Amino acid sequence: GYSREELMSMNLRQTDTPQSAELFEQRMQEIKEKGSAVFETDVLCKDESILTMEVHARVIGSGGRNLVLSVSRDITERKRIEAEKRDFEQKAQISSRMASVGRMAAGIAHEINNPLTGVIGYTQLLMQEDIPDDIRLYVENINEGAQRVAGVVRRMLTFARQHKPQREYVDINAIVNNTLDFRAYQLETSNIKVITKFAPDLPITIADADQLQQVFLNLIMNAETEMKLAHGKGRLSIKTEKVDNTIRISIKDNGPGIAKENMDSLFNPFFTTREVGQGTGLGLSICHGIIAEHGGRIYTESNQGKGATFVVDLPIVIKEKQLQLAEIINGGSCRATGAKILVIDDEALIRDYLSRTLTDKGHEVDTVGNAVDALEKVKDNGYNLILLDIKMPGVGGVELYRRFGRMAKSLARKVVFITGDIVSTDTQEFLSRTGVPCIAKPFDDEKLIAEINRMLQVTNK
Repeated sequence: GYSREELMSMNLRQTDTPQSAELFEQRMQEIKEKGSAVFETDVLCKDESILTMEVHARVIGSGGRNLVLSVSRDITERKRIEAEKRDFEQKAQISSRMASVGRMAAGIAHEINNPLTGVIGYTQLLMQEDIPDDIRLYVENINEGAQRVAGVVRRMLTFARQHKPQREYVDINAIVNNTLDFRAYQLETSNIKVITKFAPDLPITIADADQLQQVFLNLIMNAETEMKLAHGKGRLSIKTEKVDNTIRISIKDNGPGIAKENMDSLFNPFFTTREVGQGTGLGLSICHGIIAEHGGRIYTESNQGKGATFVVDLPIVIKEKQLQLAEIINGGSCRATGAKILVIDDEALIRDYLSRTLTDKGHEVDTVGNAVDALEKVKDNGYNLILLDIKMPGVGGVELYRRFGRMAKSLARKVVFITGDIVSTDTQEFLSRTGVPCIAKPFDDEKLIAEINRMLQVTNK
């Protein structure tokens, strides 16, 4: 931006930024000692913008004097492209790692959720019985522990991006406020002062409120823990604002900050700086998965010793794109009894639990453990509903559903899939295309019965 005449009348130091000025003497000393040097430096333009220069400098003799001859090249654009490339590669690596953990989650979910369904189901059956208070307490503790395991699996699946968010119009300010209210007591007892600056005109957007609350809660609790460990108190600042077509949520703490060598690993699955047993390393990975599923971005800014800021950018969405989920009909007027139901599942535990639960609700229940027996059963029995496991040895649930359809279209319309597995992309597309309802294991009595009542109403119309 300077003319030649202006530059020729200026001292070189006048184009230094404060940072490059600090290094000037050090670099001059290096050139004197080594005879030459190559380094990068920032220069201040006339309009106060900053360019990055690559400088090649060497000592030359001229008329008995030692001078420094330097050639500077503007590499600002090259640095920008390199930064974008690094950012892209980092995102690709994170996506690859997430895909790996997603495949792992898909492999173990079936093995976890099937027995977990039995544990949760049978404890709920026991709690309905007249049992001594001390035994009831044991059973309630078992049920609570099993529900916690179910929650861990659900978070794993969210991280693996296997579940589509259930989205509706939401107020981000309200979600953040609710999250702070939920954590208010713990923050107060940890001597953490909360400062909020919410944009009053923040637009609403379509998102999954529960999932976003999970993200904000994780970030707030992480900040709370770090500040408490560092100095037994802290200051948490949360800001919301509209930036172009994006809603930005910034969560800033005055904790110890994040070491430079850890910055690139923060969102990697199972990465944690906590002691063994104090963290799973999944929290930020799950946050990344949720925000990515919403089409947004989550990143951090930090200098060690000066706190950390986690930033969530969410796109402003004003039109729903996701599939509408079927409403679960509740209420006494919607209860159905006396239906004839076939349960098809290779797990004896699941068959027995469903048989007991549905029989107690007044239904007539048959159970089989494979496709061959199921095909025989449906030939001569007028079932009102068929609960079908997706993943079974031999002929799986999807293929068996197709065979039902070839036998009679009305038979296929009575199918409800039940699964403890994470369905593949092909199966997700199949469910989306056919509209066959699916109940995920582990399920509890209330949700199971509500969905069965709903399906019986649909199939009886």
